Amino acid sequence: MIKIERGKVPENTVLDNKKKEKLQEIRDLINSGKPADFKGRELWSSAEVKEFLYESQHGKCCYCERKTPKRETDVEHFRPKGKVEEAEKDHPGYWWLAYNWQNLLISCQLCNRTYKRAQFPLKDESKRVYEEDCSLDEEEPFLINPLEEDPEQCIYYEELTEDQFMVKAVGICERARRTVKELTGINDAYVMLQRANKLKDYRGWAYLKNNGDDESIRSEAEERLQEYVSPRSEFSGFARFYLNKEGHL
Repeated sequence: MIKIERGKVPENTVLDNKKKEKLQEIRDLINSGKPADFKGRELWSSAEVKEFLYESQHGKCCYCERKTPKRETDVEHFRPKGKVEEAEKDHPGYWWLAYNWQNLLISCQLCNRTYKRAQFPLKDESKRVYEEDCSLDEEEPFLINPLEEDPEQCIYYEELTEDQFMVKAVGICERARRTVKELTGINDAYVMLQRANKLKDYRGWAYLKNNGDDESIRSEAEERLQEYVSPRSEFSGFARFYLNKEGHL
């Protein structure tokens, strides 16, 4: 999991042009005591919106950093749009953020549908916002927001070797622990196996960088290691952690 450096969002997309209309429809439903109806889901899942989000994340899930074909990804709402599982009172969801660029990310379906779902726990439930005109500043979510925070400051990795060789993400603080343990698929067994396979590559190229027979091999190894830590690469957060820890960068 890494901080997502996203450029300027597109303008005049179908999301921008239609969101006021769709939000008013939802607002009218909420004010009449009915649940929100997101008939405008085609706005955030439109080709131009999804393409921008997908490309800005280099085809990687915002949580587990796996590269996934675009057709197998979801447009993820960081704050759930329709309901909130942990809310003490019935929560309509953060419906007013349904079409907000800052609430939209690309997630793999494993993270979004199996783990995150409509979860959004807060450190203090009494500070939960229920209405659109209230400030979100006092909410303290456990889920780390990769658009606004640097997850690499509070997540490290360790190898597991008991049954299968895997690489597990470990949270330093409570927020990070809950993010990796229950709110995302970062530590799904399949993802941990994929990280372990990457680690084998890192070790192989690190060895060649230091012990290659000639300069060309050592140079190629150096280039490969730099590619692994690039934001464009799968599991680049783990690559940076491991290669820095071992002194290979």
